[in-house]
Amino acid sequence: MIPKRKIAYIVSSVFFSCLLFINATSVNFQNNSGARQVSSETYTNTLTNIPIDVKYDDKKYFISGISSEVTVFLKGSNRVALASEMQASTRKFKVVADLRSLKEGEHEIELKVEDLPAGLTATIEPQKVTAKIGKKKTKKFDVEVNAPNNQIAPGWTFTSVALSELTVSVTSDRDTLAKVDHVEVIFPEGDIISGSYSATVSLKAVDSAGNVLPVIISPSELYIKIETKLNGSNASTSSSSENHSNEETSKESSK
Repeated sequence: MIPKRKIAYIVSSVFFSCLLFINATSVNFQNNSGARQVSSETYTNTLTNIPIDVKYDDKKYFISGISSEVTVFLKGSNRVALASEMQASTRKFKVVADLRSLKEGEHEIELKVEDLPAGLTATIEPQKVTAKIGKKKTKKFDVEVNAPNNQIAPGWTFTSVALSELTVSVTSDRDTLAKVDHVEVIFPEGDIISGSYSATVSLKAVDSAGNVLPVIISPSELYIKIETKLNGSNASTSSSSENHSNEETSKESSK
């Protein structure tokens, strides 16, 4: 017969062994849960002004009315891949609008993300864009110089205008090209023309109402040189002021 003291010792040993096992299992479970929680942590970043790669037959069609940039929201657990996609120089993904299966007319196109690294997901805003597809056509136009009144110094008028090119090529879809009334220069904002003026100017194509049309102009910039003169009354005032100044100078010298 086993002594009672020995039985108590055995029971105590088994009890404490079970207690230690349960405690170790609990700690291990908590550690594993923590590891799973860390590994499943996700990061998000927002990228603005991401260009849209428009795929279409550029020899046959002209595309207008489509947005040029979108916002992309990236999400993933791989911080290295996410950081790489944040930089334009290391970015692999691109936002694509595929128009190659579409014909002439206005269409709504769903944007897609291509070449996104594994472990990342992307959401585009907006998800869809509209575009007008038309038959491509090119036509030559003379360049007109119409300076806004607020960019000509008071009292000055043009005496001669010289451009590096007198005609330019305008490309658009057939319907839009038919609306082009003329091509005119755009003077740099803030410039005031007087005396002998020269600058590099951009161009725009407008309809008969002066509305700017979606076209491609080649060349897109020209060099302009303008000679101006003062109008009669202003010239007389300027001459009188100059003579008066000369007289004052002569008097001072005689003294």
